[in-house]
Amino acid sequence: MPASTPHDSWAEAYDLACDEEFGELLGRITAATLGLVADLLPKPGAIVDFGAGTGRLAIPLAAAGHAVVAVEPSAAMLDVLAAKAGPRGPCRVACRMQDYRGEARFDLALCAFGVLSYVTTCDGLDAALAAARASLAPGGRILLDLPRAMLFASRRCETARILREVDLEPLGAGLFAYCERIELRDPSHVPSLRRYEDRFKIRAWSRGDLDRAAERVGLVVETDVSDRVPGSGADWLLLAPHDGISALPPRGSR
Repeated sequence: MPASTPHDSWAEAYDLACDEEFGELLGRITAATLGLVADLLPKPGAIVDFGAGTGRLAIPLAAAGHAVVAVEPSAAMLDVLAAKAGPRGPCRVACRMQDYRGEARFDLALCAFGVLSYVTTCDGLDAALAAARASLAPGGRILLDLPRAMLFASRRCETARILREVDLEPLGAGLFAYCERIELRDPSHVPSLRRYEDRFKIRAWSRGDLDRAAERVGLVVETDVSDRVPGSGADWLLLAPHDGISALPPRGSR
C-alpha cells in the first residue's frame, strides 16, 4: 500500500484517538450499529465490512458467529485489526471498496462510519456501490451511512492523553482537503511522546448524489434506518438490488 493511504501513518494510534475524542458516543453508535445488524441477520450470516479500519465492527461481528471479510485500503490498519482479533478474527483484504472483486457472496455489505466520504469522484462512487452490489448473495442488502454536512468541520480535541487537530479546507463541489495532526501524551511527561500527521481528500455526498449513483448501478434505497443509530450525525440507509427488495425485520425478531 502506498504511504499516502489514509490512516496508514497513525494506524497504531487510531483507536486511542477516536476513543479519546468521541468516548461514550462512539461506543453507543457502535452498539447501535451492531444491534441493527443483529436484527437484519438474526442468524449467523456472511458479511463484508468495507472500510473496516481496525475492526470496530468486524471483530465483534466475527465473534458473534458471522463469516466476516474486512476490506480496508490501509494495510497498517489491517495489521492492527489482526493483532486485536487474533487467529480467529475476520478474513482481511487490503483494497479500496471500489476495487473489491472477491468471489464470495454476502448476506450484508457494511459501509459504515463515513467510509463513502473517502470516495471523492462520481465515477468512484458508482464503482464503490457497484462493487458492493456485486458482492451480495440473493436477498442480500447494503447498510451504509451518509455523513451530514455538520460533520465536515474543523475540530480540536485535547485530553491528558492526546492532542488531536483536524482541519478541513473546502475545495468546492463537496470536496475537502483533510489534514490531521495528533500528539500522543504521557500525563507525566511534556512534550508529547509521539506525533503523527495525515493528509488526504474527502467528499461530502448528498442524499441526491447517493440516490442517483444507486440508480445507475441497479440499487434502490429500501429503508431509512437513521432512527436506529441516534446521535451519529449521519443518515443510515438500507439499500437493495432493484430485483431483491425486502422489508426490514421487526426490531427484536432475532
